[in-house]
Amino acid sequence: MKKLLIGLLLIASTCVEAQQFIVADLESRVPLRDVLVHTDDNQDTRTIWDGTFLLKDGFNRISFSHPLYEKRYVLKSELKGDTIFLLPKMNTLREVVIYGERRFDKRMAEMMKPSPQQVERDKLPKVIPPGPDVLAIALWIFENTLGKKIEKRKHRKNELKKVRQKEAEYQQRWDSLEGK
Repeated sequence: MKKLLIGLLLIASTCVEAQQFIVADLESRVPLRDVLVHTDDNQDTRTIWDGTFLLKDGFNRISFSHPLYEKRYVLKSELKGDTIFLLPKMNTLREVVIYGERRFDKRMAEMMKPSPQQVERDKLPKVIPPGPDVLAIALWIFENTLGKKIEKRKHRKNELKKVRQKEAEYQQRWDSLEGK
């Protein structure tokens, strides 16, 4: 009985209070696995399958990095709750390889020159036949397909700009803390 009591006291004395956090995608709210987590007091960890990780107390700043998401820094004072959201990178390529020469552009320019018949045809007046308004139909299709995607892209760009401004503010705060 004494050994059990002594063992429990040793375990209780060595336990340090730890906090559990979750990392998730900002758009889909899905937990992210394999996100690298680093703190200013040199705690390094990686999120598991459900996006969770544990950190011991004593840190002031946490950094998150993942190849498919924007890098993010969070100060401990700014943590509200246990979930941290990462913004996905859009339109990024990991590697670009170009082979060959640019002779193709010269050939295409020669092929795209209008023929004398096309020049004569372009001089003739164009008559719009009666019938359905093809331009209006094309605009309606554009607005209902690509137009929504363009609006979403603009919204994402504005949100990313806001996030980067916040990160710059956090970086200035962090730099001022290190300067003390």
